[in-house]
Amino acid sequence: MNVSRTDDKSRELLVIRPGAIGDTLLTFPVLSALRATLPSTRLTLVGNAQVLPLARWLGVADAVEDYADLRWSALFAEGGLDHMGLGPRLRQAERVVCWLTDAEGLVERNLREAGVTAVTVRPGRPPAGAGVHVASYLAQTLGLVFDVARAVASCYRLPSAVLEQELPLFNAAPLVIHPGSGSALKCWPASRFAAVVRWAWARDWPVLVLAGPADHGQLAALLGALPAPLPDTIKVLVDLPLLRVAAQIQRARCYLGNDSGLSHLAGLLGVPTVALFGPSNPAVWRPLGPAVVTVQSQPLDQLAVDVVVRHIAQLESTMARDWGR
Repeated sequence: MNVSRTDDKSRELLVIRPGAIGDTLLTFPVLSALRATLPSTRLTLVGNAQVLPLARWLGVADAVEDYADLRWSALFAEGGLDHMGLGPRLRQAERVVCWLTDAEGLVERNLREAGVTAVTVRPGRPPAGAGVHVASYLAQTLGLVFDVARAVASCYRLPSAVLEQELPLFNAAPLVIHPGSGSALKCWPASRFAAVVRWAWARDWPVLVLAGPADHGQLAALLGALPAPLPDTIKVLVDLPLLRVAAQIQRARCYLGNDSGLSHLAGLLGVPTVALFGPSNPAVWRPLGPAVVTVQSQPLDQLAVDVVVRHIAQLESTMARDWGR
């Protein structure tokens, strides 16, 4: 994937950020701050292909490229960048930022030997035990003044052109639930999510359940704990492109999920978000957004349903009052 936009920007800042959906989404506020600081510079994001369309539609980047393209593997090649044609591409940029693991310094050496004049190569996450949010850490690697409180208070909104392509599934705003995550240790038991579904039905809230390729087991367990056949007040969307998922999340009255990429997406979109944390540190990895509550329990299966639904009710009620939702 390589999407670009024609404009008068002649200088390029190239940001290379491989990683999962959540890792990439957490760079969005930092990239937005960069764009505000460097308005005459074209920003290109190289990263996870699933997230790149969002980066374009939300105005985070001027151009995007898929890190899974084979040529980007030349960053780690002992023979340097030019043998795969990457050198000329990188020399077009005024500055190259790599947020990735480069323990032996090979990436930085390749970039400098290829003639890239301004290079920043740093790990994509803060040092263990640092206790600083990953967005603040990434900003620090660039010497960027970054106000986490301001980032938390702001949000992104998809344009109507995207929303109109993905029609709403209910007449009323649903509770959106994502029961999966990248690790089983990060997943609240499916039976507890099913109990939340029943709680929502008792309040006449429709429920939308989302699942990606890694979530099929959790989804099956959740649906198995609900009555069959399923009523019309619940819909399930599986393995959709992230842009379509985002359009549905943006319409939610509230979102509930584990420490996962979709929880970060909900937070960034300004949706009232309850994010459940087990082993991960919320101080480092919490979703950013104006209406995010994190609830942590170790182990996560000790977290009671009544605690979670209380947070959902309080958050939804507050946002409904303040935003007129």
